[in-house]
Amino acid sequence: MSKIEVFYDIISPYSFLALELLDQSALKDNNEIILTPVALGSILQATGNPGPAGIEIKRGEALRDCCMQAQRMDVQLVGPPTHPFNTLSALRFISCIEDLHERYRVAIALNRACWGESKDISTDEGIQEVLKDLGLMKAEWQDVYSFIKENNGRKVLKQATARALELKVFGVPTFRVDETMNFWGSDRFDLILDY
Repeated sequence: MSKIEVFYDIISPYSFLALELLDQSALKDNNEIILTPVALGSILQATGNPGPAGIEIKRGEALRDCCMQAQRMDVQLVGPPTHPFNTLSALRFISCIEDLHERYRVAIALNRACWGESKDISTDEGIQEVLKDLGLMKAEWQDVYSFIKENNGRKVLKQATARALELKVFGVPTFRVDETMNFWGSDRFDLILDY
């Protein structure tokens, strides 16, 4: 059994695809999975990487590529209501969930609601609505803003992003296996299994 930490940002369609494929794979059943939200914008800025959305000609090609991969892998990708959108509340919220199994369920659910069902998770109200609709709402999450503030969500997300940079994460999704090797991209499952 390996420990696999997945660094991701909901803003990325490739992160969505990776989490969907992870959720369908044996990797999640046979390994310790830790989903770690990071602020992709901060990572791109720190590494001097404009990312696909920052290059006009690349933006459309990357989205088309991701859609083709999703279709090929039988993953429903509809897209969020708008893009780009603010992911900070969702990332901070997920970061504050300490129970890793619960964090996994909520992260998958919010990603799927956003990218697979085109639901707006850019606001606290949008996050609450998705959690309620899916029966995942807990009493301490009734006020997403307060939950984030009480659990230092801003600081937790900043620390996770700084740690990702220390581990040489330059984009999302990045799978870190057993604290030794990074695999970047939503199409790296075969390499991870071989490692």
